[in-house]
Amino acid sequence: MIYFLLIISFIVDGLLIYALFTIFTKVKKSEEIELRQQEVAREIEDLFSSYLLEIKEENKRLESKLTSTSFRAGEGAGKQQEEYTPPEPENDEPEYQLSPQSKVISLHNRGHSINDIAKKLNLGITETQLIVKFHKRN
Repeated sequence: MIYFLLIISFIVDGLLIYALFTIFTKVKKSEEIELRQQEVAREIEDLFSSYLLEIKEENKRLESKLTSTSFRAGEGAGKQQEEYTPPEPENDEPEYQLSPQSKVISLHNRGHSINDIAKKLNLGITETQLIVKFHKRN
């Protein structure tokens, strides 16, 4: 009976040690993940701060260029400046061509047969029939 209790005690102790070991490894993994997340957060923060510094420097350069050009424009205000005239548009109106589907529908609405439409537009009869059917659905 004592041997039986000792064996059960060793088994229970072994299970407890195994459970503690697995819990310890899980806690250690979660701590490692947390450290990695903190490192990534620091890297992202550093990256954003460097971008902000670059943007600030670019804004300062732009501001200095704008102020220097505004003084130049102000100095030349007394001089007569040439007025800008945009180029004249061409009078050629673009020619619009109807799509084959539109041509099929317009000819069908005028009363032409599907065979005649297919021959005139150099399309297949089945294709012409499908175009007409789809147009009727809509």
